[in-house]
Amino acid sequence: MMREAITQGLLQALDELPKEQRDVFVMHEIEDKSFQEIAEITGANTNTLLSRKRYAVLYLRERLQNLYNDL
Repeated sequence: MMREAITQGLLQALDELPKEQRDVFVMHEIEDKSFQEIAEITGANTNTLLSRKRYAVLYLRERLQNLYNDL
């Protein structure tokens, strides 16, 4: 039941991210692609991808804090 709540919360939070941030986060964290691989797929440079992921992580931390506290 907790796993379902966490998964649902994460999916909702991911949907709220801008597409570029969401794509980088998913490719790196879930699909386990390197930043070099993501750069080749997207055409964006590595520093841009690092920045996008950083903003995604900061948003997800803040957005999911209440869920974390409840668990």
